[in-house]
Amino acid sequence: MYLACSWTWCIGMFLPVLMVREFGFLGWVVFAVPNVIGAAGLGWVLSKPGAVERIVARHAVACQAFSAITIAFHCFFIGWLVRGMVGWPAPAICALATLIIFLVTRGGKRELITAVAIYAISLMAIASAISIRGIPVNISPPVLRQGLGLLWLAPVVVFGFVLCPYLDLTFLRARSMTSPIAGAASFALGFGLFFVVMILFTLWYAPLLRNEAFDQVPVLLLWIVAIHIIFQAAFTIALHLRPLTAADAQTAIKPFTVVISIIALLIGWIGLDFGGGGLEGIALRGERVYRFFMAFYGLVFPAYVWLCMIPTRDRHAGPSHRKLVVLGITILAVAPLFYMGFIEDRMIWLVPGFVLLVISRAFLPGGVGLAKASASPTAIRT
Repeated sequence: MYLACSWTWCIGMFLPVLMVREFGFLGWVVFAVPNVIGAAGLGWVLSKPGAVERIVARHAVACQAFSAITIAFHCFFIGWLVRGMVGWPAPAICALATLIIFLVTRGGKRELITAVAIYAISLMAIASAISIRGIPVNISPPVLRQGLGLLWLAPVVVFGFVLCPYLDLTFLRARSMTSPIAGAASFALGFGLFFVVMILFTLWYAPLLRNEAFDQVPVLLLWIVAIHIIFQAAFTIALHLRPLTAADAQTAIKPFTVVISIIALLIGWIGLDFGGGGLEGIALRGERVYRFFMAFYGLVFPAYVWLCMIPTRDRHAGPSHRKLVVLGITILAVAPLFYMGFIEDRMIWLVPGFVLLVISRAFLPGGVGLAKASASPTAIRT
């Protein structure tokens, strides 16, 4: 439950809405399968003693940047969509819940107990929502795109969801605190069962947010969905705040997190336009900002894992100067192509972008081969 709640983000709670809107139920499948497999696979891949510690020691800046962007993303999301659903109380409740969770979850069993409580809140929200509206016969609304676009999008989705978990400090902390067998089982159960329930709920309310004006949805139902989103977001924010407020956090990471989170919240706050109500009535610039944030998880962070974290044949697994240069050039080259695909709705541009992303590894020292790292473990700093 800890793993499921830590991964129930503004991505899992809203990206399926866009995927279902664009491609129907198959869009949800393309989102869900690599998401579940990629996150669960971390428990098996990092099963050897010292594996997590090496990642945290070598890639501390990248991991903490991942947490900082994740916090800012949630601030934007709460200020944008959730405030659009239930009004100004949403950010206030989320901020209060985050503070309480952060103070309560200072390690040990309190963290796990809190996760169970948050998961229970979501289960009650799911049960209440279904009792009000039931389970629709056709949960997939009319699609806006042809299936060929999903074919171009799928490799990028797989790439992002398979690689991003290795920068998530909540995952790494959970893996470091479990034995090889128990950890693998926990990740399999957490994502194969408990997390699936969460994204199935997103599938349930996807037509609701897509097809109907918010002012035409029962206020109680809007609040039920919002409570689920708010408390899951608060739990995620609180967990990612922990390593950023630690004494050994990078010096610049704390002010950086505060600044970008405030900016993200303000962008979400002013990016609302309820002319028509519902998702379609929210200004397109709000969804565009959401898609820009997704670029971190579809390009920047997975590219870092692909180029700087996975060992090459020379067994080097750190962010060397050469690797960072290749990473920067790759992002600059691929970003315009991904922009055309994700923002300008020309999905075919994702194909050359993804190809460039994959072959960029050929320019690393040590070549394109993959190898297992062999280094002594260091102390974990999460």
